[in-house]
Amino acid sequence: MATRTRSQTGESTETFVQQNLLNNPEKEICAFDNTDIAALRASGAFFDKAIIRPFDRTLQSDVSSGKWICFLAYPFSLRLRYPFPEFMMKFFRKTGLSFSQTMPMVWRVLIVLNQIKAFHVPDLCIKDISIAYRLRSHGSSRFLLFSTSSNPLIPQSDQK
Repeated sequence: MATRTRSQTGESTETFVQQNLLNNPEKEICAFDNTDIAALRASGAFFDKAIIRPFDRTLQSDVSSGKWICFLAYPFSLRLRYPFPEFMMKFFRKTGLSFSQTMPMVWRVLIVLNQIKAFHVPDLCIKDISIAYRLRSHGSSRFLLFSTSSNPLIPQSDQK
């Protein structure tokens, strides 16, 4: 349900809808502050006219909005820029996952696959990920990519 109160920043919270995805959303506190906003704006990760503000502590961390997009800092620590590369966006559209539902290793795998697509295999598709990985919940509606094979890529006899 949407609330109709004012947040600490003066923004009406009626644009936020509680999704009830997390077991303890009140324990997930945002540490993003004005210093982080200045660094993010200077990084060029977003369009010049993008409105960037810290997540409001009066809202729980699993809310959604038709107006605001919630980003975790992690993808930007990997030097990604928004909008993310089309290959990565296709992954999120195909899986239906939000950016905040993916664990850090998913971002790293997507970056590597995006580079492979860009420089070596231009016809690489999102469905090709399922050859090597399966999505698995890591609790609290967060997801990891698990290998589809327990066999090492390098045979034991070749490892030295």
